[in-house]
Amino acid sequence: MSPVIVGTLIALSLGLFLFSLVRWFSIFRRAAPDPRFGDWNRRFRNLLVIAFGQSKMLRRDFRAGLMHALIFWGFLTVSLRTVLLFGYGFDTRFGELFLQSLAGRLYGLFLNFFELLVLAAVGYALYRRLIVKPKRLTLSAEGIGILIAIALLMASDFMIDGSGVNSLLHRGAYFFHIVLILAFLNYLPYGKHFHILTFLPNVLFMRTTPLGQLRTLNLENEKATSFGMGKLTDLTWKDLLDVATCTECGRCASVCPATETGKILNPKQLNIDMRGMLWKGGDPKQFLAPHLIDPEVFWSCTTCRACEEACPVGIEFVDRIVGVRRHLVLTQGVMPTEVQNSFRNMETNSNPWGLSFETRADWCKGLGVKTFAEHPQAEYLYFVGCAGSFDDRNKRIATAFVKILQKARGDFAILGKEEACTGDPARRIGNEYLYQTLAKQNIETMNRYRVKKILTACPHCFNTIGNEYSQFGGHYEVIHHTDFIYRLIEEGRIRPVRPIPKRVAYHDSCYLGRYNGIYDAPREILKAIPGTELVEVAESRDNGRCCGAGGGRMWMEEKVGKRVNHQRLEDLQAANPNIVASACPFCITMLRDASRDKHLEEQIQTKDVVELLAEAID
Repeated sequence: MSPVIVGTLIALSLGLFLFSLVRWFSIFRRAAPDPRFGDWNRRFRNLLVIAFGQSKMLRRDFRAGLMHALIFWGFLTVSLRTVLLFGYGFDTRFGELFLQSLAGRLYGLFLNFFELLVLAAVGYALYRRLIVKPKRLTLSAEGIGILIAIALLMASDFMIDGSGVNSLLHRGAYFFHIVLILAFLNYLPYGKHFHILTFLPNVLFMRTTPLGQLRTLNLENEKATSFGMGKLTDLTWKDLLDVATCTECGRCASVCPATETGKILNPKQLNIDMRGMLWKGGDPKQFLAPHLIDPEVFWSCTTCRACEEACPVGIEFVDRIVGVRRHLVLTQGVMPTEVQNSFRNMETNSNPWGLSFETRADWCKGLGVKTFAEHPQAEYLYFVGCAGSFDDRNKRIATAFVKILQKARGDFAILGKEEACTGDPARRIGNEYLYQTLAKQNIETMNRYRVKKILTACPHCFNTIGNEYSQFGGHYEVIHHTDFIYRLIEEGRIRPVRPIPKRVAYHDSCYLGRYNGIYDAPREILKAIPGTELVEVAESRDNGRCCGAGGGRMWMEEKVGKRVNHQRLEDLQAANPNIVASACPFCITMLRDASRDKHLEEQIQTKDVVELLAEAID
């Protein structure tokens, strides 16, 4: 058609585009390494299901998800058409053989169909932004402009085919279309729609390690003068790719318990702020916190992973937030005042309560429980955890679990005073040094006894020992008590026969559910109890709301906004339960406290699943 004009437009546009990419590349070059170049089968499966299949987009808010999916699939369909159009600019016969073939004609029909769908999706998107105005979306001129540009691309493509080969309208539509494509391409690196280019690689390089496994921190590097993520250059290339890929859809913020209860943390805004700092170059001498971002943003996080579960483009937040906490604690010595006492307690007595480690096994006096020192050949180690050992409310849960194990003639023993805190709260608050000290102490003890199988009633112990101890040589089969008990019921070794005619709402622990995928076993145990009616709330399973204790928040004061545990109890009240059940000692504590604060103790009991089962067995 016009080879010189088309060639000049392409050359200039690609030159400008490459210049913009070089600037981004220079930013990524300064990033810390991140080993994500293995497990390709799983990576390509994620790419197929999450990226091309749009599974996470469609699972939540289906109508909005379908709208975005249609636009994405439409762009994929139009891609071949774009190549053909650029070739047509050099030679009007370009692609002629393909277009006249059966495959080409079918593609033409398919193309027209998808372009109509894209136009409909754009119309719905504009309606949502301008009329419905969902809370999680931020209305912006950029977003409206991009939608209009997409609609014009689809409309001008129709115009090209419908205006005749030699007409002025045809040439005008053609050049309008390709100029708009090239302008759109060059705009992408400068706004939130950069995700159109980074979305696929971001999904491809999503973590394939366990969800509950934080990155290790080398504390033995003698040359290190700083630990954690203090500056932008401490972020890994995947962290930067996450920041660049944020679509600002707000799905993360809409499920964040901190955001929803009025805290300063907003995961979407954290991405926006970090992306702005990156693009401006950032001052390498300034710390992320407190110079650039309020430290309370990072302390507000419960590490519940609701944001990551909701994000349709594979953005990871928890490692980044904990990375900044590590720098605050280990390098700057800055932390909430109240956690300093928790750290001292863990250092001196190996538990956050600060009670003597010598009394760790006092809870089971009279129950006939042996220690591994007394019974080193035991099949299972029951890792009681700090809550079961020292907290009066949770001692009752540990006792109920022991009685069930004894009823089923389970071969188990405990470590007693040789058990230490797993280090979970220390690690997630940011004190990696204390975590590694506690973890290595436990690993040395368990390896000395040749422990192979571990039972625990605490999801935090379960996650830390099962997913993180392997980073330091601790390899064990770790079983949560609900999975183990459900197996006992299936095998007929435990028979719940006494009716408990109550409405029970089950609360999913974040570290049991979203982190480790255990949703069914606790519910099946409750269903097995005669007379018990299991009721669900909207915020359950992978959409469950955090109780507020995770990420070390159990040991911090909640001074801003509504209390997270109050919000969670209100969620559960919607099901009008007699009992709120969980399978996590921290959750039980938080929900019990919320019940007390709201003067609902007589109306709503809080119990661990194992306590209810213990009441029901013969």
